[in-house]
Amino acid sequence: MTLRFATLVGKHERRTLERRILAFALGLCLIILTIFQYLDTNLSKYLEDEQLKEAQIERTLSLNLGNGQCEWTKPNDAPQDVPLFSTLLAAYPGSGKRTAFMQLEGLTELRAGDDYNLTPDSVGKKFAFMKSNYPQHEGIWSFGDKMNQVILLVRNPRWALPSYQHLLHEIEYSINWETSYARRQYVYTMRPPIEDWNVWREIRFDAEIKKWGWFMDYWMEGGLCRDIFTNDLTTPEHFERLIQPVMYAAAELLAEQQALGQVPPYVDGHCVHDMGSCTPVAIASFERIVDPMTGPAEVDRFVAAIEGKVGLSVIEEEARECVWRELIINGKGNTNTYRDRDGNGPAEDQYGFSLDQMNQIQAELGRLRNKYSSGIWTNSTIAQSLVGYLDEYIAENEEEIQAMS
Repeated sequence: MTLRFATLVGKHERRTLERRILAFALGLCLIILTIFQYLDTNLSKYLEDEQLKEAQIERTLSLNLGNGQCEWTKPNDAPQDVPLFSTLLAAYPGSGKRTAFMQLEGLTELRAGDDYNLTPDSVGKKFAFMKSNYPQHEGIWSFGDKMNQVILLVRNPRWALPSYQHLLHEIEYSINWETSYARRQYVYTMRPPIEDWNVWREIRFDAEIKKWGWFMDYWMEGGLCRDIFTNDLTTPEHFERLIQPVMYAAAELLAEQQALGQVPPYVDGHCVHDMGSCTPVAIASFERIVDPMTGPAEVDRFVAAIEGKVGLSVIEEEARECVWRELIINGKGNTNTYRDRDGNGPAEDQYGFSLDQMNQIQAELGRLRNKYSSGIWTNSTIAQSLVGYLDEYIAENEEEIQAMS
């Protein structure tokens, strides 16, 4: 009897304990379920709020700290769902487009794109600024009708041509998008052996110095199509040959142009149908942008062309010189620049030209100077600015020629 009673008591205690464990488990499940329901209700909103905060932080302009002080911040993509006024930055290869567009990015905090979509995650996006070498064969008109105006950057061909060859060396003389994209991190990181420069110069110089002047004419004349070697007006069919990525032989192109005879003026269809006008609204020189005495004022030429445009916010005027200083003097920025080549190869002044080639450079600069300092161009502010730059280049090159003689 006593044993049976004890057994019954033991069973009762076990059942009580099991009920308590079951109740605890059910309660714990209820708590967990409540937590998940709370998270399901609030997590999405929380993440959206955090993403919005992050986006607001990233879209903040470089900070104006007052008294001419600032804090540079990295550029970001422009908003994709609102109207945006876009500017094309055109320059011959090796002319310092990266230095120029970094100034535009620093002032607006909007990332620049490029005509070959080598900027990461750029396919299909709208950009406030797009850089291009078009119509030189390294550039393409890939942006359709998305650009609203053109600003032109120039550099003395005495230095632009070597810098162009350095770029080609860094991307292993790529002629396809895949190789160029894979090598993009090497751009502005090294200079080639002098022997490589000498070979490239002897093969390419005659065509490239003519192309440099042809490039200037194209943009200054609003997309008027001319031949590279004669500077005569040309047909749209011949113009298409001139801009091909793989160049035709100079003799072949010259023969084609001579066979045309006189042709009427033809403006590139992109300038008529896509942009409306290819005439630059502003012009600046690489040399003046990087010069501490002239840099901020030179960048102001570009600022005047973008300030007040739809979708653009430019940092206050008192902080703009600080942004220039942060990028040029203090080396801020999220990409390599021309300075990153220093110490990685021979010094830049080792990449020279023969005396005959220097004289050819002077002849092309003189042709342009004479053209844009007379006739209808005397009333063009852009043309007279170009003439000023050309005068500086001619004088600088003449000093080198005198030292070579």
